Amino acid sequence: MEGSPNAQESIRVLVVEQHAIVREGVCTLLQREPDIRVVGSVGSGEEAIELLEETRPNVVLMGVGLPGVGSIEATRKLRVNNPDVSVLAFTLFADDQYVLGMLDAGAAGYLFKQSVVDDLVLAIRTVSNGQCFLDPAATKAVIESLRERRERFAPGDGLTDREKDVLRFIAQGYTSKEIGRKLRLSPKTVENYRARILKKLQARNCSEAISSALRQRIIQPVSYP
Repeated sequence: MEGSPNAQESIRVLVVEQHAIVREGVCTLLQREPDIRVVGSVGSGEEAIELLEETRPNVVLMGVGLPGVGSIEATRKLRVNNPDVSVLAFTLFADDQYVLGMLDAGAAGYLFKQSVVDDLVLAIRTVSNGQCFLDPAATKAVIESLRERRERFAPGDGLTDREKDVLRFIAQGYTSKEIGRKLRLSPKTVENYRARILKKLQARNCSEAISSALRQRIIQPVSYP
């Protein structure tokens, strides 16, 4: 399928979409662009992998939710064997699982099918130049993922000032009842703080939590009157 008479300078696009009507519509739209050439269109990840060597695309427009070899696995395999090929995820799904899964698999961009034609063309041109394109609607998932990873690798940063106060008293051997009196909290509330501290510090018990907190300098041993 030719989208430009000057194929040598065109962006070669392989369209992978399980729904034939959507696939044909996308191909028709792309063929109108003078700098884009649709070199193939298939309905599954297996077909995309098989056709890749023959079509030699610059960009694979990958529909999300493919049958058989899923979009994430297909993207991962394509990228491993063809690192110069850019994959642009194209989907109806705003689910964080799909957004992060495709990006982790090596997709260079993520675009929703609700986007206008101009956005699709811009996204293809952007990823073909080795850059990334992220639909604004997918930004929230990426930001939340970065926050979670930051807390995972620097968990102490997630402790609130109150949790640090509780942890300081725990480090000095005070019971939940004693900590509650000092901080004017109920013993049950203190226990809830203990549970959250262990979770955030990924500790199995208070000893591990104290050791981790001291090592990371989240708290310092302090004497209280």
